[in-house]
Amino acid sequence: MAKIFLLPIMVAVFLSTTLAVDLTGDWRASTGDNFYIRQVNNTVWSYEESSAKDENWTSVAYGTLEGNTVKLNWTDVPKGNASLIGTLVLNVTSDNELQVIDQTGGWGGKDWKQIKLMRISSGF
Repeated sequence: MAKIFLLPIMVAVFLSTTLAVDLTGDWRASTGDNFYIRQVNNTVWSYEESSAKDENWTSVAYGTLEGNTVKLNWTDVPKGNASLIGTLVLNVTSDNELQVIDQTGGWGGKDWKQIKLMRISSGF
C-alpha cells in the first residue's frame, strides 16, 4: 500500500527536475558565434548566426529537451549564404553551459566536438 502513495511523489520529483533547466537566453559558442534560445516547457527553438566576417551563415532550429539532452533539427536560412540542414544533440552540463555531443549535416564544421555554448548576459 505504501508503494502506491510513493509513486505520485516520485513522478512529481522526476518531472520537476527534468524541466528545472531554462535555456532561454543569449548564448555564445566557443567559436564566437551567437545563439539565441527560447525554451517553453520541454520545447526548444533557436536562431544562430556566424560572427566571423569571412563566414556568412544563419540557421534556425527546433526540438526538445529530454532530461539533460537537447535534440534539435536545424536548417540554414537565406539571411546567410549556406544551405545546409541536419540535426544537433547538446548535453546540458550546467545552467550556463551546453556541449555538442552529436551532429549531422555539417553543423559547426570539422571541429564541432570542441564547441561549447556559454550563456551570456542579456535583457531577455
